[in-house]
Formats: sequence, structure tokens, C-alpha cells
Amino acid sequence: MCHGLGGTPHSGHALNEKTHTERRLKELESNQVVTLENYLGHSMETTLAKLLTVGLVSIKPWPGSHWATYKDSINAQLYQGEPPTSAKYALAFGFDVKDFMDKISKDVGIDVHRPDKTKCEIDTDCKFFNDDRVCAIRTGHHSGYWIPTWWGICHAWSSAAILEQEPKCPVTYNNITFSPLELKGLLLYIYNDRTLSTVSAGVRFNGDDDTDVKDEYGSSESFAFRDMNPGLVHIVLANIVGKLGKSVIMDVTAGSRVHNQPYPWNANVKSIVYMKTRLTWVAETSDEGPLLSKGKADIYTEGYVLIYLLEMDGAGKIIGGEWLFDSKNPHPDFMYIPTSKLPADLVRPKGMRHADVSMLLEKSVACSDTQ
Repeated sequence: MCHGLGGTPHSGHALNEKTHTERRLKELESNQVVTLENYLGHSMETTLAKLLTVGLVSIKPWPGSHWATYKDSINAQLYQGEPPTSAKYALAFGFDVKDFMDKISKDVGIDVHRPDKTKCEIDTDCKFFNDDRVCAIRTGHHSGYWIPTWWGICHAWSSAAILEQEPKCPVTYNNITFSPLELKGLLLYIYNDRTLSTVSAGVRFNGDDDTDVKDEYGSSESFAFRDMNPGLVHIVLANIVGKLGKSVIMDVTAGSRVHNQPYPWNANVKSIVYMKTRLTWVAETSDEGPLLSKGKADIYTEGYVLIYLLEMDGAGKIIGGEWLFDSKNPHPDFMYIPTSKLPADLVRPKGMRHADVSMLLEKSVACSDTQ
């Protein structure tokens, strides 16, 4: 999730890199620009000299957890002696606790896609995968399934953190108290919904980071890996973050986790600029309490420097570019913007109601702890 942009242009002749005249930088996908312009309702500025070099969002997204799948998502018990977040919702709003938690697990937790998984009992059962999978076992069960630790509902967190206010105070409803972190969990589950309206650019890369085929210059030959052209990234960040002060959701690495092939030179290119841009985003955390209103946003901010070439035509408009050096990976894989909140009357397939969660959030933001 991006909430800052800073760019430092340099002249093309200052680039100390072997130049291959038979190469052409990856051309900008103009249809992706048009899609974003249709959403914004106006044209985006593409002339490099007219673009801002620093951008900050007007309303920062709030930090939150991705509610890891291997921990059974919102079925995880946060506090000793208290029910899990999902169980609290079931108790407060009249659902059968066991049935509701089972449905949550099959939807976003350990039991998701259960028929496709092989059972395990200890973490060492997963060692032959040679990755970060663990043996995830539900509370009260003796066996579980191999699940990567990075799986979760962070995509829902990203959207909720942009569209909804951050919970501030604990809220009690029907004698059940929800902490701000637990309310974030409920929001994430609500926003884990395919009906959320978004506008996007880029295609998610689902290949293997280690076996992805590279060309002689070290660039991936996968379209999904290289489709996020740096020209597009620069235009989007400078216009949406820099000019409009809005947040953008992105996968900040182009690997398989959702954390350039060379061509002959473009015939329309008249100048090339070497760029360094620092990109920052809000990081995940399971810390309790309001974080933005307490001035803790910077603690949960991460980032990296992107290095790339931008191609311009004779009018100085960005028409393409290519990632350089360490920015061949990581670099943004795909990005999207949620265009509107979910409907107030939305009911998730497992029974959780958006109206219930919105009511709790409103009380939490106002710090009005009423039954």
C-alpha cells in the first residue's frame, strides 16, 4: 500500500551501464492508462517535467494484521481467557459459535480448500517443501494441513484501511467486548468480498521465483512478471498519490508472493531519464489499539528505492521504461484502487453482516461504549 512518492531524475548519459543498441525498453500499456483515466474522470498527466516529485496521501491507511490463514484467520484467540474474534461476533449477534467458526475456517482459515490438502501433525512433516509452510492445526484438533505463513486476507486489509476509519476504542455489544484490533479483523472479513468494486493495472505473477526464466540481461520473460512497466508505475503514483493525495494498493514485489524482456529500441523515443524513486507503504502489525490517532503511523511504515529508466517522446511524455539493477525484483507486480465502500446491506456467505460491523465501528470511532 503506497502513501508516499519521491523521485530523483538524472540525465540519461549519466547512467553507468552497458547500453545495448539492439534493445528497446518495454512499451507502456496505454489501455491501462485509459482504464485509470476512465475511473478518475479526467486525463492523467504524462509529461515528466510537469509531474510532482513528492507525494503524500491526505488520509493515511491504518496499519493492521493480515490474519494469517495458518492461525485460522479471525478464529485465532488473541487474548487468554477470551473467545476468538469470530466467536465474539457469533455470541453478540446470535449465531451458533461452533458452526460459525467452522464456516470461517473453511472460508479463510485452516480448513480452506481442505479436500485438496494432505494432512500433517507436526511442522517437520512439511520440511520437504523447502519453504515457509507450517503444519497448521485448528484448536481442539490433532492434525492439520500444510499452509504458507504468508497466506491471509491482506488484500481485504488494504481496501478496508483505505475506505473505512480506524477503530479507536473497545466496544461492548450484548455483553461482548470487541477491541480495536478485533474490530479490524471483522472489517477485513467483510472486505474479503469479490463484489468490491476496483480499478486495476497489471497482472499478478503466480510463477515460481526461483525457476522463472530470465533473458540474457537478467529480466524475466514472463508477461505477468514484467507487465508493470515503470512508466505506468511512475504515472500512476505521480498522478494519484502525488496530485490527488489518494492511496494505491499494490503488491510491492513481482514474485509469486503477493507481498522485461528486452526489445529493439522504441522508434518514438527521443530521450531517456534515469530515475530513483522511494516508495513507502503501511506495514502489517497485530498491535492493539488505535495507531493513526496516536501518531504511530511512521512506526509501521516500510519502503524501498526503485531504480528504472523512463522513455519520453519528443514532447517529453512518458511512453515506456524498464526496471534496472535490484529493481528487476522487487518491483510492483500489480496495483488497484477500491472505488467505493461495500453495500451497507451486504451479508457475507457465512452470515456476517456489514451493518453489524459498521455499527460496531461507528461506536468505536466515537468511543461511545453503549449496549
